[in-house]
Amino acid sequence: MGIISSNAYLATFSAGTLIGVTSTYIFFKYLRKLPVNNNLWKPGMEERFEFEDPNDEYRLIMGVRNDLKMQKGKVAAQCGHAAVAAYAKALNQTPKTLKRWLKYGGTKIAVRVDSEQELLDLDKKAKELKVLSSVIRDAGQTQVAPGSRTVIAIGPAPKSVLDKITGHLKLY
Repeated sequence: MGIISSNAYLATFSAGTLIGVTSTYIFFKYLRKLPVNNNLWKPGMEERFEFEDPNDEYRLIMGVRNDLKMQKGKVAAQCGHAAVAAYAKALNQTPKTLKRWLKYGGTKIAVRVDSEQELLDLDKKAKELKVLSSVIRDAGQTQVAPGSRTVIAIGPAPKSVLDKITGHLKLY
């Protein structure tokens, strides 16, 4: 007699199915009871934004080093790291600023930075103006040397303040 027609197989299959259905039911029942944090993101925000003053629109600027000659995918990954780092830092240090930034759609702008020194100068200027900044270092497993500073995220902050730091830079 084969394993497919044995009673042990049918019992195991039935028990597994019962456990799976039960655990799925409990999981979804538990999810409905989790508290929802509506402080940062509200339904409908992705559809319409109301800007009180365009000069005070909150943005995140990402300065990408142009001298490293990173490929598009690498730049995208590094900018992703920068955006996540900026979000995490703002969540911990300036949650009201983060809320305002999300109200304006979480605008992210990539600009060209010509050298590591220029990137460090931007970081210094941001700190002088008390604007959050995050410098991203690469692990060096693909295109650039380990520890290379690839991108700086500046903000989120009002456009009027960011222009004092990065207003002279060209779009990436």
